[in-house]
Formats: sequence, C-alpha cells, structure tokens
Amino acid sequence: MNNFPDNHNGDNYLENAQETEEIKEISPQKKREFQKLFIFLLTFGLIIGVIVSVILIKVMTKFGLTDKTPQIEQLRK
Repeated sequence: MNNFPDNHNGDNYLENAQETEEIKEISPQKKREFQKLFIFLLTFGLIIGVIVSVILIKVMTKFGLTDKTPQIEQLRK
C-alpha cells in the first residue's frame, strides 16, 4: 500500500526536506534583514491603521454617527 497520492512519489518528501535545510542555513545577516523588514512592515501597518481610524472617527463625528439616538435619550429621562 502506497502512503503517497497517486500523482506524487517519494521525491516530494525529499524536496521538502531540502527546503527546510535551506531555511535553517539562512545567514545571520539575512535573518537580521528579514527581522528589520518585518518590524518595518509591522510599524508601517500600525501607523496606517491609526491614521485611518482617526480619520474615520472624525468623519463619523462630522456626520453625527457617534451621537446618541433620541430613543435612548428618552428612555433615560
């Protein structure tokens, strides 16, 4: 009985093993570059998110979408 699908053979396992070995062999300089890139992208995304949320809150306030509805105000009286 074959554990691999019919369209694949054992070579796929060997390719995956070689790829994981290549990943482990990444130089420390490349790792630092990837870390810097990751931190940059994360920071950039957070900054864009903050800017968009501030703009969204200002637009919602301008159009009165953050005001209490009259029904809630009547219930509190």
